[in-house]
Amino acid sequence: MEPLRFIHAADLHLDSPFRGLGEASAGLRNQLQSATLAALSRVVDHTINAKADFLIIAGDIYDSKDRNLRALVSFRKEMERLAERNIPAYIVHGNHDPLNGWGSGFQLPPNVITFGGRVDTEPYIRRGREVAEITGVSYTRERVTDDLASMFKPKKNAPYSIAVLHANVGHQSGHADYAPTTVGELSSAGFNYWALGHVHTRSVLETEPCMVVYPGNTQGRNPREDGPRGCYQVDVDTYGRASLEFVDTSVARWTHLELSIRNCSTMDQLVDFMLEKARAQSSAFDGPTVARCTIRGNGSLHRDLQRDGMNEELREILGSAVIAESVRIATGSELDLESLIRTETVVSDFLKLSECAIKEPESRQRLAETLIPLFRRKEMPPMDDGKLREWIERATALGIDLLLES
Repeated sequence: MEPLRFIHAADLHLDSPFRGLGEASAGLRNQLQSATLAALSRVVDHTINAKADFLIIAGDIYDSKDRNLRALVSFRKEMERLAERNIPAYIVHGNHDPLNGWGSGFQLPPNVITFGGRVDTEPYIRRGREVAEITGVSYTRERVTDDLASMFKPKKNAPYSIAVLHANVGHQSGHADYAPTTVGELSSAGFNYWALGHVHTRSVLETEPCMVVYPGNTQGRNPREDGPRGCYQVDVDTYGRASLEFVDTSVARWTHLELSIRNCSTMDQLVDFMLEKARAQSSAFDGPTVARCTIRGNGSLHRDLQRDGMNEELREILGSAVIAESVRIATGSELDLESLIRTETVVSDFLKLSECAIKEPESRQRLAETLIPLFRRKEMPPMDDGKLREWIERATALGIDLLLES
């Protein structure tokens, strides 16, 4: 077969809100709010500069069912840049931007091939020869619980077959279980490459007998979407073997700063340590860095950190090095916890329960199930395991203080 190069992107969420702007200047706030749009420009820049054959976008181009007009215009402008160079774009729509939303009929240039509500296949033709076939389907509504992957069938004798699907593969937590399927089902379907969307963390779920890939989203928009974000460049050789190169398209980057008071005896040491880590993160990225800082551990500084407004004071100080989203304090008193847990006291029983919840996934799952009704009532985002661990650790520190003071 002829060699092939394409770009696989997903979950652009164009013009969606950027959280954690804090006290950023007006100019910086505008830059961050436009970060998803600028990230798309970087995807298109790379598609052009890498001389890719085509671009694939696997759903959630827009952030809501009823599209934002600025996002519609921005997307069309970027697709026109590809059209000027005769580069096709193959796109599907996901749960955030289904076909039944306002703006779905917005006119795009003819190089954009939008898959409809039924599984269909489009060829990629280069110099009169078919080099690849792309199969895809869009969501017709926001909630799709059918196994869409079961409807995908590659055409016989296709030189290279690509399937584009917005779905939760393997029931991954933190994401709605839309178009649920399994890695095994995708691997046995007969395609060469599954271009996935929906899960915002990039991952390669399978390499043989086919590639099953999530590129993640192109721009982090909240603390859960930290680190580099971008798309994949996929190079296919004459034997049909695909190799991946991650392309960072982040305009701004989220980071988590994890500090411990265990080795800090004074507040100035903690402040210096915090600023040092923040500056290191900021210097590692050529763009705005937005940080969430969590202070943990047991030590003598715990009591000072319990003063009213201390987390806000530390957030302001952190803001001298990065854009500071928040500072969270989850410290505990300077205690010998191993000795305490061996005692026959209420504190010992409390620590054993906490340790069990931290170490055993089943215990955390029971806690999550207990909290689900509260989350629904408060319209809070989905829980993840990291968040549960953090809450348990903070509750443990607070509980020990209260028990020992009683």
